[in-house]
Amino acid sequence: MQVTEGTLPDEITDLPLGYRRIPAGKIVNAVTWMEARASVQGLAHPLAMTRVIEPEPAFYRSVFLEIGAPWLWDRAAEMSDADIAAHFADPRQHLYYGHDDSGGHVGMVEFVAGDGNEIEITYFGLFPSSTGRGLGKRLMAGALDQAWRLKPDRIWLHTSSFDHHSVIGFYRACGFEPFAAGFEITDDPRVKGTLPRDCAPQIPLIETEWVSGAR
Repeated sequence: MQVTEGTLPDEITDLPLGYRRIPAGKIVNAVTWMEARASVQGLAHPLAMTRVIEPEPAFYRSVFLEIGAPWLWDRAAEMSDADIAAHFADPRQHLYYGHDDSGGHVGMVEFVAGDGNEIEITYFGLFPSSTGRGLGKRLMAGALDQAWRLKPDRIWLHTSSFDHHSVIGFYRACGFEPFAAGFEITDDPRVKGTLPRDCAPQIPLIETEWVSGAR
């Protein structure tokens, strides 16, 4: 399961019903914002979590992209080493690496302790080689264990339609409930060059505008 940062916009867009095309080179995903107001007892046995306060930039970037490139995460690809250092120098930013029972590094979680006594989980995911082992809930249990220690009023995140079809059920089982829905339009990182063109083949790459009658 993956989650990426996505602040809830203030405005509500009330478009007429019907299909809309977006320009070539853009991608659009449906977003569901979800929140938890209390911890779930007995969720799963938490993975061992290591907080990384000063990540080594190249290693952090490799972890981020191994987990996230299949879902078109490209933030780390756009960050210089200095950007990464400055980002995590902010004490509100939390980065954890999750480890399985043998000590193997299996995933990562990022969250930010924001204003208003709330925490946003901005990135969450397992390495592709670690999926299918029942580690998703354990990684989330470890993340929530760390987050609830800060005594926030709520913890929130948003899902993406690029993710697995079971994602809403997964987060509900972890104590989150939907509170808003919307969509996000961004530049396709495969077109702008921050990710390889063969990433995320399940998401169409369209870089030439379709014209009726053109061959």
